[in-house]
Amino acid sequence: MTADRLLIWLMRIDAGVVLCAFPCAFLPFEWMDTVHRDWLGLGPLPDAVITRYMTRSLSLVYAMHGAIVLAITFDWKRYRPLVPVLAWLHAVLGVGLLIVDLNAGVPWWWTAGEGPGLVAFGLVKLFLYRRASRTAPSVS
Repeated sequence: MTADRLLIWLMRIDAGVVLCAFPCAFLPFEWMDTVHRDWLGLGPLPDAVITRYMTRSLSLVYAMHGAIVLAITFDWKRYRPLVPVLAWLHAVLGVGLLIVDLNAGVPWWWTAGEGPGLVAFGLVKLFLYRRASRTAPSVS
C-alpha cells in the first residue's frame, strides 16, 4: 500500500470516527447523563442550558469536521494540499486539549489519550503526506 493510499484510509477512518458524533447531538439528555455519570464516572451531568447547548453543538461541529475530511478523500487530487493544514491543526488541537484537560481535571486516562493522541495522529498524517509527496501521488 502506498503512503498516499494509507493516508486516504487514515483520513477516512478519522472522518468515520468523528461522524459518529452526529447522532449524539440528538440523544436524550438522560442518556448523556448516564454516560457521564455511570460510564465515565464523572458524576451527574449538570442540567443547565449551556450544558445542553454545548454538548449538542460540539457533536455537530465534530460531525461537520468529519464530513469535510471525508469529502477531501473523495476528490483527492484537488484537495490533497489541505492535508498538511489539517495535520497541523490536529497537532495544535491536541496540545490545546492537553492544556484544557489538565486544567479541567478530567481523569488521567482521558488526558493521556486525547491530547497526545491527536498530536501523534496529526504528525503521522504529516509524515505520510511528506513521504507520499516524494513519489508520484496515486489517486483513490
